[in-house]
Amino acid sequence: MIEGPYKIQVFEPHRSKLPPLRPYLRDFWRRREFATELSKFSDKAEYLESKLGKVWLVLNPLFLAIIYYLLVTIIQGGRGQGGGFTTLAHILIGLFTFYFAQNTILLGASSITSGGSLILNQAFPRALLPLSSAISAARQFFPTIPIYILIVWGGKLFLNDTSLPGLNANYLLLPILFLLLVVTSFGLSLLFATMNVYFRDTTKLLSYIMRIWLYASPVLWQPDMLSGSYRVLLYLNPLGPILSANSRIWIDGLMPTLSQLIGCLVWAGIAFAMGAYFFISRERDFAVRI
Repeated sequence: MIEGPYKIQVFEPHRSKLPPLRPYLRDFWRRREFATELSKFSDKAEYLESKLGKVWLVLNPLFLAIIYYLLVTIIQGGRGQGGGFTTLAHILIGLFTFYFAQNTILLGASSITSGGSLILNQAFPRALLPLSSAISAARQFFPTIPIYILIVWGGKLFLNDTSLPGLNANYLLLPILFLLLVVTSFGLSLLFATMNVYFRDTTKLLSYIMRIWLYASPVLWQPDMLSGSYRVLLYLNPLGPILSANSRIWIDGLMPTLSQLIGCLVWAGIAFAMGAYFFISRERDFAVRI
């Protein structure tokens, strides 16, 4: 007999089902600081050997935006959609926003398999690991916003580009759109993290999926280019309504359309509900399969 304040965990296969949600959510909220600290540790480890460090968080999407802008301009024969600088601004904010979703999904998808030692040695809600990845993605996204504002408004002032709007009340919707983007991306990361436990090639396949997803999203092209029945393709894309609404506010200064807002809410609900269900119902099986 073993005496003392020891806690023994036994990992064994079980029937997948949701655990009691109230204790789970209570424990998840109580340990939220664990996800934040893990995110800080991961960020330090990622940029430890890089001399430019977190400067690459801005330089990478900025350089890519310029490259994509040149490619789009060449393909269109030098006629940027809606004006040269407006096209660059659209691609830039689209890339910054898409990269947040991409980093949340990719980092979250590998968070369970890469955190195997924590899972085997500690008892905690496993959803904290994808949450930590989402926090890391947000920490990488926020430094790009001042750069975007500086470029867009600097271009408006120095290039006298009147196609870019002034500040108005519609910009107050941007934090709400970002929150919906967080919910959507986090839900998808939970889904892919679960898949990666059972199918280890998921993360490798995801890198190609995200590349195709970028081209299929309104980042290198503008939503107005789809007309008629083809506009349904925009709403079949989980990130399509959010990227469209985001660009409509930043570039045009207009309120998102009702269909865009409904699309954002619907995809946020579907992604989070589906991801949370599959993840939480199977997370007790993770330790057996890692």
